[in-house]
Amino acid sequence: MARAARRAWSDEEEESLLEKLTTLVDQGVWQADNGFHPGYLDVLENQMRVSFPDAGIKQNHIEGKIKKWKRDYLDLDAILQIPGFGWNPNEHKLVVENDVWNEFVRGRPQLRNFRDKEFPNFNRWGHCFVRQEN
Repeated sequence: MARAARRAWSDEEEESLLEKLTTLVDQGVWQADNGFHPGYLDVLENQMRVSFPDAGIKQNHIEGKIKKWKRDYLDLDAILQIPGFGWNPNEHKLVVENDVWNEFVRGRPQLRNFRDKEFPNFNRWGHCFVRQEN
């Protein structure tokens, strides 16, 4: 069976999804030790349908976007633990010298696009994906 084409999200749709996900996290009932409790995708799909009735955003689209955000967050967080890497909070980008970057990316070519990419939602992703202790 062929995979469905990936959905192109508008900035407005992404912002809305992140706001809705953050609200679920803030409510304190949807976050589990290893992710989110069953049913959270139903809630988000229904909320997105209200906000974007003609967009056709389904659970698989939402789940894919959240997995991508979480993967990017975990990769960035791990990178920032490595000596020589820093964070520019104004530009929302990694800060690193060329020689450190070249050595790093040699073993992780899948992350080479992280160098100059902006991640304006990094802190918000952390709020959603790092288990908050009560």
